[in-house]
Amino acid sequence: MKQSLRRPVSSRAFSLIELLIVLGILLILAGIAMENYLAASIRARVARVKAEHRTLAGAIEAYRVDHNRPPRMAHRRIGDPRFDIIQGVPVSGVVTKVLSTPVAYVTVAHFYDPFMEKAAEAPLDERLYTYQTIPEYVRWNPDSTFWPAALGFYGDWRLASVGPDQTFDHGFANSAQLPYDPTNGLVSFGNVWSSQRHNEAFPPIPLLLGKH
Repeated sequence: MKQSLRRPVSSRAFSLIELLIVLGILLILAGIAMENYLAASIRARVARVKAEHRTLAGAIEAYRVDHNRPPRMAHRRIGDPRFDIIQGVPVSGVVTKVLSTPVAYVTVAHFYDPFMEKAAEAPLDERLYTYQTIPEYVRWNPDSTFWPAALGFYGDWRLASVGPDQTFDHGFANSAQLPYDPTNGLVSFGNVWSSQRHNEAFPPIPLLLGKH
């Protein structure tokens, strides 16, 4: 009877090159997953901004119907502490408490901008949505050509989120007027604007860009 001969089982460890290849693949997959997560997060925050702007716009217009004017904005030029101090902090360029008290057109008047709410180092009013009543700026700046043009374009009021780039003004003339457009890149120039005359989509605004 012949004795069966067994071939010894060879155990071979991964080489360094193979480990590096596997590690590289894992890093690529992790990078793709992170990029997709960040893109989804930005889209979700833009959607939240638009939803909250619709809520505020409805409240602003309801107030406007009742009082024949939009609700006053907080502004240091006026300096009325009844309206311009939030959480003990003077604020400017945001909606005042008149939107929620004494009549609650909206439960909470001060919405945090989703792109700024975690920026604890920023002033409080920069962490809230920007709100401007444009006729006020027209009266304050009688020699301006910009604000009358803005009044004709936006109407009596406008709301803004700084958008994914977290910057309101981009360093060139009237750059804050640029509307955020995700087709230019998810993190691109522009603010997410809503106004009396425009909400979801803004038409081109060459009228408001350049020197005035």
